[in-house]
Amino acid sequence: MAMAIRSLLIFLCIQSIAVPTFSLYEDQAGLMDWHQKYIGKVKHAVFQTQKTGRKRVLVSTEENVIASLDLRHGEIFWRHVLGTDDAIDGIDIAMGKYLITLSSEGSILRAWNLPDGQMWWESFLQGPSYSKSFLFVPLQFITQYLPKSPSIATSSKVDKDNTILVFGKGSLHAVSSIHGDIVWKVDFPDESFEVQEVIQHHDSNIIYVVGFVGSSQFDVYQINAKNGELLKHDSAAFDGGFSGEVSLVSKAKLVVLDAARSTLLTISFQKGEISFQKTYISDLVKGFSGMAMILPSKLTGLFAVKTITATTFISMSSVGQLEVVDKINHATVISDALSFSEDRQAFALVQHGDSDIHLNVKQNHDWSSDLLKERIKLNQQRGFVHRVFMNNYVRTDKSHGFRALIVMEDHSLLLLQQGEIVWSREDGLASIIGVTTSELPVEKEGVSVAKVEQNLFEWLKEHMLKVKGALMLASAEDLAAIQGMGLRSSEKSKMTRDHNGFRKLLIVLTKSGKLFALHTGDGRIVWSLLLNSLRQSEACENPTGINVYQWQVPHHHAMDENPSVLVVGRCKPSSDALGIFSFVDTYTGKELKSFGLDHSIAQVIQLPFTDSTEQHLHLLIDTSGQAHLYPRTPEAVAIFQLEFSNIYWYSVEADNGVIKGHGLKSNCDGEVANNYCFGAREVWSIVFPLETEKIITTITRKSNEVVHTQAKVVADQDVMYKYISKNLLFVATVSPKASGDIGSATPEESHLVVYVVDTVTGRILHRMNHHGSQGPVHAVF
Repeated sequence: MAMAIRSLLIFLCIQSIAVPTFSLYEDQAGLMDWHQKYIGKVKHAVFQTQKTGRKRVLVSTEENVIASLDLRHGEIFWRHVLGTDDAIDGIDIAMGKYLITLSSEGSILRAWNLPDGQMWWESFLQGPSYSKSFLFVPLQFITQYLPKSPSIATSSKVDKDNTILVFGKGSLHAVSSIHGDIVWKVDFPDESFEVQEVIQHHDSNIIYVVGFVGSSQFDVYQINAKNGELLKHDSAAFDGGFSGEVSLVSKAKLVVLDAARSTLLTISFQKGEISFQKTYISDLVKGFSGMAMILPSKLTGLFAVKTITATTFISMSSVGQLEVVDKINHATVISDALSFSEDRQAFALVQHGDSDIHLNVKQNHDWSSDLLKERIKLNQQRGFVHRVFMNNYVRTDKSHGFRALIVMEDHSLLLLQQGEIVWSREDGLASIIGVTTSELPVEKEGVSVAKVEQNLFEWLKEHMLKVKGALMLASAEDLAAIQGMGLRSSEKSKMTRDHNGFRKLLIVLTKSGKLFALHTGDGRIVWSLLLNSLRQSEACENPTGINVYQWQVPHHHAMDENPSVLVVGRCKPSSDALGIFSFVDTYTGKELKSFGLDHSIAQVIQLPFTDSTEQHLHLLIDTSGQAHLYPRTPEAVAIFQLEFSNIYWYSVEADNGVIKGHGLKSNCDGEVANNYCFGAREVWSIVFPLETEKIITTITRKSNEVVHTQAKVVADQDVMYKYISKNLLFVATVSPKASGDIGSATPEESHLVVYVVDTVTGRILHRMNHHGSQGPVHAVF
């Protein structure tokens, strides 16, 4: 018996230290080490949970992506990336089996099959003018007598067609959800009519289209939902004007702010009679000053007004009386109303605490009680909650439960249910604006890789998983974790440098102002940091990142010092805004320091020089053409002065068809005791005639690119010599008529010309004309 136990223990020890191995076929080597998919910051979401089987949430994002996500794990069922100019205006579900998307400023309507994401139909909508767009999928079926092909009638097995209402391009369209045909169309006589709401009640065949003409006229159109006939048109003027968001609080009443944003206007348009009722915000909110804003939401009988100090929730009675039900001083986000029974509606309310968020689910007409009240611990590196979408489900005891999908400041996506984060997605990685690399730590003698990579608890956890796998007690999640451990323990996924220098960290900056470190071996996130310097504040109202650069790369002191990167940003999206600097340690992910600059940033040039601390010298060009040296130290200036006459850069004015070369001259004019600012001089310029050529693309070589050899042997055994100068610029121009979309010009009208320019002398080294061609052009030098 003792021998059997001893043998079992030896077997378990061997299994616990065994490392799973993985292999590739020969033809798979070098093709792709890893591939990750992201969708971006979610702006619309609808849930599909009614039927049994896979529960899903359908989303659209600011990166023009539509996707179907698994509601249990957050994985992507399917995903489509639309064009850069095909922004998504709205999404909804029709007939329980199609995802309907409206995009391109209300001009393209598509239906996608829910299970597999295949496009079922596409409809192009035309109209007389640009306008705000709306997508409205009625809940109730409306019978339409339309000619249908036998094949469609047989396959769909439906007798009624759920009609989709779309307002875009100044017109209202009724579109068949089965095959995408336009049933009817209404053009409104006044081209300046700006629609605010399209309303159709489930028990009525009348569609109400309400909106503003100019800044002070309110219009209501009544339209027959069956044939598009215009039944009635009413309008009324208000001297104070309108501004901001409109909140529909009942069937025939909406609330809007006046032009001064200090007065609430209740607009009633029942039975064609339009009336205005004014209520001063100061009468409802004590201590109100400044301007208010109505938060966009779709709550029945309730709306929210945001002021500088708080968010105030106001209810409206059946006779139009306004009453404050609550005032919240914390940052607050609310969802749209959700019908979870025949006559009950609820909405989610999210507030921020110190290190957590408070999720409350309330009924529209009963503020005193909470259907759900939860507190969820949240990583501070995610920032504030930006959006919340709510869904309900039925528990085993037949009571109603709620889940919330929230979008964070760093563009990540989280699903909350029963007080916990069910899953999360780092979808900020879909909008990377800058990337650089960082060396990994050197493996020190006497220090195991395990101590570098993980703590003792993680080490024990991994060995317990291996034991469960050896005893065949591991679940599917455990097996996936064991496989991930094998990948991490492989040579290419270690957290130390390899002999050839292939293992590195990818330091990426996203549009949200968050910095990520990704391991090149398997693409995993090593650390992430939401930069405080790129978050909204009183000093910077709308900060935006520009790029990330290597700042300090220690070679002589690699065992003692950590490398760091420089993150450059602006206080506003415009190029003339003041700049921001932030320095981050690439091993720990900590922000070392940050500060604002006293000048703008139009261009950042990383110079090929370092000081005694191995910090890279950077030259920043502002919008006035002056050059600023960083770091601001006497040593950096001394190094810079030695290479002063050899520093050149170029600028491109695509709209004017001009490329200019610049050099340096003495210190900036008018500067007092500033040895780090230098004036610029124009060295050369190339002017392209706007009548025949328009610049569409410029690209240059990477400054740190290494040319392995000066010559290459081509197929016919000839030797082709490379032009190894780093001062080359590739320029592509097209004829003005061919600068639009593909097919906008005939082959006779279009031509594309490419140039190779020396940016030091301005000399054109090469030119080639491609007749009958047009852009876009994507180039890699």
